[in-house]
Amino acid sequence: MKKNNALLAATIFSIIIGLSFMFVKITLTYEGQLLILAQRFTFAFLGVLVFCVIKPVSLRLNPRETALVFLISLFYPLIFFSSQILGLDHSTVTEAGIIQAIAPAITVLLASLFLKEHIQKIQGIGIFLSIAGVIFLQLMSRSGNYEFHLIGNLLIVVSILATAVYQIMSRSVTQKVSPLQVTIYIIFVGFIFFNSIYFIQNGSLNEYAHSMTKLPYLLSILFLGVLSTAGTSLLSIFAVSKLPVIQVSVFNNLATLITILSGIIILNEPFHYYHIIGAIVIILGVLLVNAHNQPRRIYEKKK
Repeated sequence: MKKNNALLAATIFSIIIGLSFMFVKITLTYEGQLLILAQRFTFAFLGVLVFCVIKPVSLRLNPRETALVFLISLFYPLIFFSSQILGLDHSTVTEAGIIQAIAPAITVLLASLFLKEHIQKIQGIGIFLSIAGVIFLQLMSRSGNYEFHLIGNLLIVVSILATAVYQIMSRSVTQKVSPLQVTIYIIFVGFIFFNSIYFIQNGSLNEYAHSMTKLPYLLSILFLGVLSTAGTSLLSIFAVSKLPVIQVSVFNNLATLITILSGIIILNEPFHYYHIIGAIVIILGVLLVNAHNQPRRIYEKKK
């Protein structure tokens, strides 16, 4: 039952993440990056507060646990959300979705290094293909009228790295700290950090409030704050606390597909044949990476 709940959490997490790229792109047509991040975490924090009122949660942690949770928050939300929104401001939802497909490959590499999870030969081939697909997209962009957004896509890769590190660290931390406690603390850190930076950079309360009078923007921020920030934080932490990190990473395939489709169907973004070839190569690599989703440890404990 716990495994099924974890799989369901990973599925819902991937669907929300897949749609979040589109909503971030929508908000960027209305406001600047810093204000979006500040308001996103304000709504995420308000959502967490409402939850805590309905179901009180103990937030007591020892000093070591507190330090680990704050270290996690450095990668997620701080590095992840900063690089993601900057990347989407200089790229397209479609490109970001395709590049997102390398996330499982990166997760496998980091899991093998830090969690001592063994990489099968077929997974190594998959990692190579995933990275080759991204390189192919960049090389092909040099011909024709297709514009490859190098800076934006590199920032998306940084956000993927941050997510991988966050998931691996969460796997260890949640053995001692509950997923809900971790979620509350990292949301609080993001709320304080992004709002502080916004107001330090001469942000005004009038602008803060006025921006939310635009209905499309408000609905997008609500989705990003409550579901895509607070919701996915809890869902992903819960999933990796019950399942191997590599097994959870396979659900990025679903997020990738939803992101690409939302960019093409809803935002009417162009989709060139370069995208098709690159996506096929990347997703093929991802499938090979996850061909063995029950990893074994390199170093078994002695009985």
